[in-house]
Amino acid sequence: MTTRQFVTLAFRGARFEGESLPVEVLPELSAYRELVVAVAKALYQAQNPSRQRLPKRFEAGFELVLERIDRGSIVPVISRILRPQGTPMFGEQPLEDLFDQARDRVEHIIATCGSDESPTEGTTKDILGRFITFGRTLQPDETIGLTSHSGKPPTVYGRRIRQALLLKVQQSYEDDVNLVGEVRALDKDKGYFSLKTTDGKKIDVRITPLFLPSALTSLKEEALVRVRGNGVFTPEGVLQRVSLATDVSLAEEGEELPTRPGCSTPIESQIQSLRSLMPGWYDGTGLAYDPAALDWLQALLGGVVEGFQLPIPHTYPTPEGAARAEWTSRRWGVVAVIHLAQKTAELVAAEMDSDVMEDCHLEFSEPGAEVRLGRFVADHLLES
Repeated sequence: MTTRQFVTLAFRGARFEGESLPVEVLPELSAYRELVVAVAKALYQAQNPSRQRLPKRFEAGFELVLERIDRGSIVPVISRILRPQGTPMFGEQPLEDLFDQARDRVEHIIATCGSDESPTEGTTKDILGRFITFGRTLQPDETIGLTSHSGKPPTVYGRRIRQALLLKVQQSYEDDVNLVGEVRALDKDKGYFSLKTTDGKKIDVRITPLFLPSALTSLKEEALVRVRGNGVFTPEGVLQRVSLATDVSLAEEGEELPTRPGCSTPIESQIQSLRSLMPGWYDGTGLAYDPAALDWLQALLGGVVEGFQLPIPHTYPTPEGAARAEWTSRRWGVVAVIHLAQKTAELVAAEMDSDVMEDCHLEFSEPGAEVRLGRFVADHLLES
C-alpha cells in the first residue's frame, strides 16, 4: 500500500500531554475527513458548472489512514492511500488534486475567520455549516493545529473559531453540553423535561424514553442528575435548550455546576492546565510557566472575579509565556494579556458590531492596578 502524508493534526491542551490519544476525540479524525470531502465536492461543482453529477466513485477515491501518532502533545499524522485514479475528463482537475485543494481551503477558512477577507471558491454557507462536527469534542483550553505543508506554521483551530464560523451561517450554534441539576417538570408525552441548574437557570431538555427513569428519580427525590447532549446556543454563548440528551444519569457525590456565569471551568482548573505545560508545548516552542507566577495569576483573576462579580474568564496560554484572559458579552469582547514575568497587562475591549476599540496598559507594581483591571472589565460588560 502506497501512502502520502496528507495532514498532521496537533492536539494541544492538558488532556493531550501524555503519549496517547483519548478515545473521546477520535471522532475529530472522521469529522475532518468529512469536512475535506464536502469542500472537494463544492470545488468540483464550482470548477465544472456544466456537470450535473459528481464523477463515479468520487468520494471512494479519497482514503485516509492514521499513519502514526508523534510526540509533542498528541500529533496524529494522517496519510492518504494512493490508488490509480484513471484519466480525468477533458477540462477537469484530477480528483487527487481536488482533495489537496480542499485540504488547503479548510485551512484557509480557519486562518481567515474573523477577517474582512471575502469568501473564496468553495466557501459556501453549506461548507461553513460542516464545521458543526469538527472540533465538537474540544474543551475550552484545547486546540487542533493543522499542518499540511512542510515548514508551514500550523493553522490553529479551537472552539471559538468553530463558533464564529457557524454564526456566519445561522443565528445560533450547537455544541456539546455537560450539565448538572434537578428535574423540575417532566412531560412524558412530549419527551422533554425542565432542568434547574444550581445557578438557578431552567433549561428545557429533550430526551428519549430510555432516560425517563433517571429523570423521574430526580423529579421525585430532588436528586441531582448529569445531562450530556447537544445544546443550542445564542451568538453570545447563552445556552437556550438541549435539543437531544445523549445521557441522563445520577450525578456523583459533590458534583455541582459553578454558580458564577462565564467559562464553565473554574479558574483553579484552568490555571492547573497551564501548570502541566512542558517546555516546547507548542510545536517545539512555548515556555513552561513558573509555579509562583501562576499562583499570583490565580489570586489576581480570582480576586478580580469575586471583587467585581465578573463572569469566569476563559484563560489561555501563549507561546511567549503570557496568559490571555477573555470575557464576552452581547456587546463587548474584553481581552487581558497578562505578562507574568513583568507583572504587566495589556487590556483591549472591542465592540462587537463596530470598529470601536479601547485599550489600557497596567503595571501591577503600581497601587490599585488590580482594581483598574476589574473596573475596565466590569464597565464594558455592564454596558451590555
